Amino acid sequence: MLAQLGAHYGAIAHAHGALFDMEVDPALVPELVGPADALANALSLLLDRAFGADACRVALHVDVVSDDIAGQVVHFTVAEKRATCDLDDANLREAAAIVAAAGGMVHTERSSDAGDRVIVELAFDLPHTPPCVDVEALRSALGGEAALREVVVALDQALSSDIADLELLLEREGIAQLQAWLHRVSGALGMAEASELSRIGLALERELENGRRPRLDRAIRRFAEDAAGVFRMLREQVPADRL
Repeated sequence: MLAQLGAHYGAIAHAHGALFDMEVDPALVPELVGPADALANALSLLLDRAFGADACRVALHVDVVSDDIAGQVVHFTVAEKRATCDLDDANLREAAAIVAAAGGMVHTERSSDAGDRVIVELAFDLPHTPPCVDVEALRSALGGEAALREVVVALDQALSSDIADLELLLEREGIAQLQAWLHRVSGALGMAEASELSRIGLALERELENGRRPRLDRAIRRFAEDAAGVFRMLREQVPADRL
C-alpha cells in the first residue's frame, strides 16, 4: 500500500513541479494486520490536500512509536513545506473521521515557517504465524506413546476450561486473573514443547503490567486460538479411547 501511494504521489509531484519524499521506519514489521484500506483512504485525502495547497514540497514519514508483543503503533505524518489550506478543511475532517472509525486518531500541527503537519496514529497487530509442533519429535523426546498421552491429558485439563472462560476474563477489569490464565496455559504449552507459543504467552503476561488495551486483548485471543490448535493437533495423534 505504501509503495503504491509513493508511486502515485511521486507522479503527481512531478506534474506539479514539486518534490515528494517518503521515508519508512525500518522497524516497521511487514504485513502488519489492521485497517489498511482506511489508512490508504485517509492518507490519500491528506496528500491530495497537501498538493491542493500548491505546496512546493510534500513528505510522508512513517514511524513506529510503540513496539511490543501485541503489535505496533505507527505514526503516518503528512508534512508540507507550505500550507495554504485551513486546518479544518473538508479533506482533513473526512480523514479524521475515517481514522477515528478505525480506532486511531489524527493530530495536527501548524508552524508559520515549517508548514502544515498532519499525523495519523493507528495501531496494528503483528502478522499471525500458526504454531507448529513436531508430534513425532515430541513423542520421541517424551519416551513414547504413554508419555505423550500424559501430556495430552495435562493439556486437556489445563486448556479446556481455561479457553472456555477466556472471554469472561477479558470482560472483567484488571490484569491479575488474565496473568494467571496466561501463566497456566503457557506452562501447559511448554510441556507440549510448543516453546515459541509458550514464550509468547509469558511475554503477554508481562506486557499486561503496562495495562489493558484493545490490541493486547486481541493478541491474547489469538494466543488462545493457537493454544487450542496445538491441543487439537496433539489430540488427533492420541485416540480418545487411549486417554
